[in-house]
Amino acid sequence: MVLRGWGVRVIAMGLVGCFWLVGGPQARPAQAQQNKYTGAASCSASNCHGSTKPKADFPKLDESVQWAKKDRHAQAYATLLNEKLKSGVSPSKIAKGLNLAKAEASERCLTCHAVNVPVALRGPKFDVTEGVHCDGCHGPAEKWLEPHAEKGWTHEQSVKVGMYDTKNLLLRAEKCVSCHLQIDTDMVAAGHPEPLTIELDTFSENMPPHWATKGAWTRTRIWGLGQVISLREAAKQVGARAKANASAKLMDEALSKVRGHFVIAKHLLAVTAPPVATGLGQDVAALNDAVAKGDKATAQTLAAKISTAAAQEAPKIATRDFDQATTQRLIKSVAGDADAIGAAGIKAAELAAMSLDRLSSTYFKGINAKADKSVSDALDAMFGAVEDPAKYDAKEFVAQVKAFDKSFK
Repeated sequence: MVLRGWGVRVIAMGLVGCFWLVGGPQARPAQAQQNKYTGAASCSASNCHGSTKPKADFPKLDESVQWAKKDRHAQAYATLLNEKLKSGVSPSKIAKGLNLAKAEASERCLTCHAVNVPVALRGPKFDVTEGVHCDGCHGPAEKWLEPHAEKGWTHEQSVKVGMYDTKNLLLRAEKCVSCHLQIDTDMVAAGHPEPLTIELDTFSENMPPHWATKGAWTRTRIWGLGQVISLREAAKQVGARAKANASAKLMDEALSKVRGHFVIAKHLLAVTAPPVATGLGQDVAALNDAVAKGDKATAQTLAAKISTAAAQEAPKIATRDFDQATTQRLIKSVAGDADAIGAAGIKAAELAAMSLDRLSSTYFKGINAKADKSVSDALDAMFGAVEDPAKYDAKEFVAQVKAFDKSFK
């Protein structure tokens, strides 16, 4: 299924009724370690973020309503109990394969499917069955829940007392991407689906978003930041699987993510740090060779090197200014690399489709113009070509990318 529309197209590839890998609390700021998590109910009052009459600007004060109705994070815990998922995945069978009594009671499952914090840190309204809610992304609200509604209280004050600073693009990317890409090898072996290919800007827009993005070209920065953070996390996964002596199949799956993220990230790095792009290209090629030979020691070393290089670029991109010319250059660069992207496999194709969609959307909004129908049609065809990974046809996908490239002026 392709969710169409010029704003955001999303590859659904099992999204409906599938495990939606979402994040429990990641590393928390030191000052927030002992603050209590107050739960979604503490934010849902009608005079807070549960309004049924949203304001025109952000915050609209209907964020809790939107989360409950439209955000898949809200259903994360529920999937652990659902034996009739459309994907055919069985939580109980996965749990059995992992020697767990119940998925919904396991620390391993709750880490991603809920805001799973110690009982001592759960406020009176906290409910683990709510899935991944406000506290999961914004941090424990005990110290800022009431003050942040007061006149004159600033975002910076909230951050000082435990709020996770999602306005900081680097921290936002860290929160989203690191959680959506990682999964242990034994979980996959037990039948847990591999994580979806993540493109930060696409996933952010499809949450649905409950924040305003200022600046005509900020979305290009968000897209770019997502590419390098995703490459870093994909490389970490290869290293972790090599260390765990994972099967060749699981190693290949993890490697496909590195290839996919690099084949897109290299276009960004060619603009922001050409020598880094060249070095990473050599390292990714060497990693491919090591995995093919079953040399897991070398694979670990190379994966760590790739991860480190990507991590070093992330803060630079998070503060870099992008503009119309650079956005256009990135679009043409990715589209002009159709053959290499198609040959890199389904992960690369998925990322290319999402990247061209988001960059194009940013571009046309930035110049206050409407995309030509041929551009939109080519994007729709691209998404159609990757809708079912089992039926992926590289030639068909490449043809659509080239059609897009020809149409985009």
